[in-house]
Amino acid sequence: MGYGDRDYMQPDYQQTGGRPPGLPGPFEGAPITKWLLMMNIATFFLDLILVEYPPLFLRDLWGYYSIDKAILGGQLWRFFTFQFLHADFHHLFFNSIGIFFFGPHIERWMSSRPFLVFYLLCGVAGALFYTVLFFTPGVLESYPISQGMVGASAGIFGILAAFYYVAPDARIYLFFFIPLRMKTFALLIFAFETFHVLFDMSNAGGSAGHLGGAFIGLLIVKNQKGREIVIKLSQIGQARRAKSHIRNAKIIRERQSSPIELSEEIDRILDKISEHGIQSLSSKERETLDKARKK
Repeated sequence: MGYGDRDYMQPDYQQTGGRPPGLPGPFEGAPITKWLLMMNIATFFLDLILVEYPPLFLRDLWGYYSIDKAILGGQLWRFFTFQFLHADFHHLFFNSIGIFFFGPHIERWMSSRPFLVFYLLCGVAGALFYTVLFFTPGVLESYPISQGMVGASAGIFGILAAFYYVAPDARIYLFFFIPLRMKTFALLIFAFETFHVLFDMSNAGGSAGHLGGAFIGLLIVKNQKGREIVIKLSQIGQARRAKSHIRNAKIIRERQSSPIELSEEIDRILDKISEHGIQSLSSKERETLDKARKK
């Protein structure tokens, strides 16, 4: 939904007091992100419940990804199931934060079905990249072929890569209080993951999966052919050709500010109107609001 679709952006809108109506919720236009988050949380707690019942234990018996089971054992479903399992609450918590804060923006940019395909493909790419590096001499030498991998991180790193491409100048807050541009954050975190892999540090296998998801995610959003593949896969099972598409990032980035920053600025201005009245706006704030109304 664009700014012009919101009730409070219409020319005849009358303020009635309180917070302006129409402000989007965190998952508005992003139902897949909500379901991914819910599935990860539900699966984690279901896994805890079933730990006393080995035949159904999700992670150990049929969920995690490992080279010996998924590839040598032919259990190809593990390329997908491992993406919904987590090692512990700490693992789940930080992955949930990544999905919550970044997923809705990219889903609204792509539309829901292509976003789901994109997310799962990045997860699969993470497992494949880990596998390639495992068989690369001098890399991941401390890892056995039966080493298990779980987590949504590869898909999340694909989302981060897409977010970096769409809105490199968007402001984010590292640890909730350190302001960074998205492009700075992306470079730091990808350098960190590369360092872990090259020096075979703790969780080097997980870092390999992260890099694989990020690489494929960036490749898809930057390449027309990659976007077309995602769109075609998202149309499987639909009765007629879908109209959903991945938008051109050049259109999204028509201003110096990213679309996310602009949306945040509009919401701040409207909150200010709600609390202090329209007379409290500066000339620059009025200009920003007028431009958004005309979009």
